Amino acid sequence: MGCVNDAHPEKVAKIWSGPTVRTKSRDALSFEEIEALFPDFRISLKDIPAQSVFRRKEDYRDYNLLKRFINISEGCAFSCTFCTHKPGLGARRSRPVDEILDQIRQCVTEGVRIVNLMGMETALYGVELGSSYPELLQAVLDLDNSYEVHVAQFNPTGIYRYRDRLLSLFQNKRVSDIQTPIQSVSPRLMKMMNRREHSDVVGPFMRAVREVNTRTILRTDVIVGWPTETEEERRASLDFAGQHFDEIALYTIELSSDLPAWKYHDQAFSVDELQRIRRDSIDYLNARYDVVVHSGQQDDNTMKIAEQRRKLLRAKRAVA
Repeated sequence: MGCVNDAHPEKVAKIWSGPTVRTKSRDALSFEEIEALFPDFRISLKDIPAQSVFRRKEDYRDYNLLKRFINISEGCAFSCTFCTHKPGLGARRSRPVDEILDQIRQCVTEGVRIVNLMGMETALYGVELGSSYPELLQAVLDLDNSYEVHVAQFNPTGIYRYRDRLLSLFQNKRVSDIQTPIQSVSPRLMKMMNRREHSDVVGPFMRAVREVNTRTILRTDVIVGWPTETEEERRASLDFAGQHFDEIALYTIELSSDLPAWKYHDQAFSVDELQRIRRDSIDYLNARYDVVVHSGQQDDNTMKIAEQRRKLLRAKRAVA
């Protein structure tokens, strides 16, 4: 079972001829239908509450059970040419607001202090339900005032779409972390990624958020080393991120032969070149901007340093 069945059905069929459980396809068992394979189940899957904690302590970067992760949707509304997740997870499927609020209510009874609204992408939450992310965030803030809210994986399209309403909500000091992955500010490269380039909206918006909410940490993701990327394009993206965000997750592109972006592989940088680009980009940001910069799990050493700097930054912002 799992998203691999959706992303690579032909490969799975070569090594497995039995039943499969997929996350989105209609031509295989759905997640709920897995019960048919195990008739001795005494509790229905739909009656098992959604989880807000990881199963193992080792799965946490920062082990803190006062922070909980609330998944507000599955899948994604976008189709980036490089994304390895969308083929397996499929289109966005939003959870109903009431279901999300019930999960948060349980967290409140457990003394939770931080609620992270997460998903593969969250900006267009609820569109297919006749709702929206601003409506959800308003409901989450109104539910109880005992916790802070972290906004995760919020695509810049959401800022373009809900700018004024979001700014009103983000000025609430309880919104203490906002993540908006920009990837690049080059229109040319963003077109190759099949993404919209919204830096003309994101920049002024982030400056406005800084003015009305000094406590919040602004975070973004940037991809460097995209095939044919020039030094000028790279530095423009790094400068934009350094000027508007407090934390930058800096990734080098990894191309997969199963994805549309593979057509650019003959123009791609070598592994050694990508490593140099990543190191140079981190050095560039650290030399010019007071930011927390890391390469996620691509580089454990920078992650360790980033964790230390992140704690200092949060402590400083908490005082503000």
